[in-house]
Amino acid sequence: MTAPRVSVITPVFDTGAALEPMFASVAAQTYADWEHVVVDDGSTDPTTRRLLDAAATRPKTTVRRTPNRGPAAARNEALAAATGAYVLPLDADDYLAPAFLARTVPILHAEPDVGIVHTWVGLVGGHVGTWKTGPVTIPALLARCTLHVTSLFRRALVDPADGFDARFVETGEDWDFWIRLAARGVVAKEVPEVLAYYRRTAGSRDDAARGPERADAVMRRLLAKHHDLYGAHAPEVIALLFREVTQLGKSLQRVYANPLVRAVVQARELLGRSRA
Repeated sequence: MTAPRVSVITPVFDTGAALEPMFASVAAQTYADWEHVVVDDGSTDPTTRRLLDAAATRPKTTVRRTPNRGPAAARNEALAAATGAYVLPLDADDYLAPAFLARTVPILHAEPDVGIVHTWVGLVGGHVGTWKTGPVTIPALLARCTLHVTSLFRRALVDPADGFDARFVETGEDWDFWIRLAARGVVAKEVPEVLAYYRRTAGSRDDAARGPERADAVMRRLLAKHHDLYGAHAPEVIALLFREVTQLGKSLQRVYANPLVRAVVQARELLGRSRA
């Protein structure tokens, strides 16, 4: 038997019923040359364990179980077991459009200088809209994470022993991963279509990581690890951040210029004064 072309890798920890749409989206891919390597990162939730037991009986799906060590270590476990030439990380509560692989795999086939293919991302659950990912440049990535974890990359680019940094327990292991690949000159290409869906739910790891203390810890870890890069690109990073803050300010001005929003704000101010 020949190895599949694509390895989808998924870490799982007590995800519950959200596993069902994730598994269904992999099975529904119109490009069929894939395997799915799932690592159960010490789940104890009965629903999660039941769904993983069922998944282990599916064709092209492997479920490995480990003690709880965090998503970065679980991804590395899956990466070490992956046999495909291309790897697609997919979180347990996210899912794919049926054409994700069909639209991304041919690019790596046809363009040997491209190492990463990323798509636009639909935001579902606790957030809405479209994340138009990129650009994948060192200054842009140092300023913020411009790629979603669900991006296809060449397996040969990554040593599983040096894949995702397990010190990023709160979040940020994918951000660090993309910075390291970009620093090596890996080229990325965008498919400007929503082909992946990123779910955020209240109380999730991602939601908790946006709190000030955890976000500060992740940023300090990135700054320490990539000190030389931040030093070399500081003017560009500061300019990008200033531009984003300016754009945010303009967006807020447009929001507050809306008569309905202005009326709500004024009503809240009047209510506050009446209670004082």
